Amino acid sequence: MFVTTPEFLPQHREQKQQLLQIVSAAEARGQARVVEMNRQVLGNLEKIITSLEDDLGRPEASADAS
Repeated sequence: MFVTTPEFLPQHREQKQQLLQIVSAAEARGQARVVEMNRQVLGNLEKIITSLEDDLGRPEASADAS
């Protein structure tokens, strides 16, 4: 179980950028397994980021975040 809040969006976005760089480098080196594992993590992270961004759009979520 993983729980996070919108205040951690900057860290999640930074992690996403790092993972994109890892995937790109692994693709260039032909490291298919590294690409596969990190793409799965990227997918999960995208869901987290999208969910948190959606929460920010709701008035009750904005009140909770402040």
